[in-house]
Amino acid sequence: MAFLPLPAFGHITTNLPIAEELIRRGHRVTFATTDRYAALAERTGARVLRYDSWLASRTIPDRVDAEYLAHEPVRSIDEALATVPLYEAGFGDDLPDVLLYDVSTFAAGRVLSRKWGRPAIQMYGTFASNEHYSLTQRIGALYEGQIPPDHPALIDFFVKQGRLLEENGLTGMTLEEFNAPSEESNLVFLPKRLQPAHETFDDDRFAFVGACLDTGRAGEPPWDPPADGEPLVLVTKGSFSYDRQEDFVRLCADAFADTGWQVVMSVGEKADLGALGPLPKNLRAMSWVPQLSVLDRADVLVSHAGTNSVVESLAFGTPLVTLPQMPEQRLIAERLTELGLGVELPTHAVTADSLRSAVLGIAADEGTRARVGEVRAEIRAVHGPSFAADRIEARATS
Repeated sequence: MAFLPLPAFGHITTNLPIAEELIRRGHRVTFATTDRYAALAERTGARVLRYDSWLASRTIPDRVDAEYLAHEPVRSIDEALATVPLYEAGFGDDLPDVLLYDVSTFAAGRVLSRKWGRPAIQMYGTFASNEHYSLTQRIGALYEGQIPPDHPALIDFFVKQGRLLEENGLTGMTLEEFNAPSEESNLVFLPKRLQPAHETFDDDRFAFVGACLDTGRAGEPPWDPPADGEPLVLVTKGSFSYDRQEDFVRLCADAFADTGWQVVMSVGEKADLGALGPLPKNLRAMSWVPQLSVLDRADVLVSHAGTNSVVESLAFGTPLVTLPQMPEQRLIAERLTELGLGVELPTHAVTADSLRSAVLGIAADEGTRARVGEVRAEIRAVHGPSFAADRIEARATS
């Protein structure tokens, strides 16, 4: 079995428990990732295929505009052009029985599965797509009229996609086939009710495995839970690097000063903690937060609406206040609000007052807590790694 996830924390950690379960069942697993996550993958017993990823190491701008978005597809193709030869060299003649890739690494995953004649599984660490619902089209609609069809980045995307297919002997494959929204078998790391148009997703093709929690995460820093009865809010913008984290820390400090709330805040590995200046005693800023441990105690999560953080929060019965950064996160935040599981604030217009009001309001909302509790029960009723491993085994022998 070969895992080719995007080397980013939220993508990696959902895959690790599945790899561990497959190895427990006696399968050999190769896990492709960067040096940053190699030790985590090795801990499962998998063979690690190391490579460098520009796609996962980029800094996300403070504002994601149409121009940035127009270049996003070609970034994934550039990554595939660079990594396909590395994967081929790494596997040699010992080809996997099934390849698992996610939305961000689909180009490399599809090329290799077709070139090697091996079955593939697409993994969705966000909303899945099928013939009735397209995440790509929904994101495009957010920027309607702002990206012309002849934008140079889009032309570059299709030219490089054709080059990728040609270099790998797949000239008989049309771009329409190559860009199909899904595979014959797909894993979705969401509870099904969170998926828009979920009634159109066939359970035979789409396995909604819910949460695959890596509860044994090694090397995470310790933290001191607050005293019993003290409310706690966890604030995180995810594992990617964002601009202007320091400004957001100051806003959170102002929001929760003198409120009686305890605040644990992940500020990212690139933030200079010393440059933050004095912070109120009730706020602890950390470069990295042991998220599952904190969520087990938290009353509210303030999040960028990254799918992994959202699902982990719901798995612990924690309602959300969302500050979406990327386009797909705007759609996830919208869906949470629609289902009554969280509230969304405008990322670039949030104030200390509006953030404090949203957190206090949702913490006191019994209806929200009841709905989140229902989703928690739904997630906990399924053992995600076992469910996923069953599907992978079936696909490998199909």
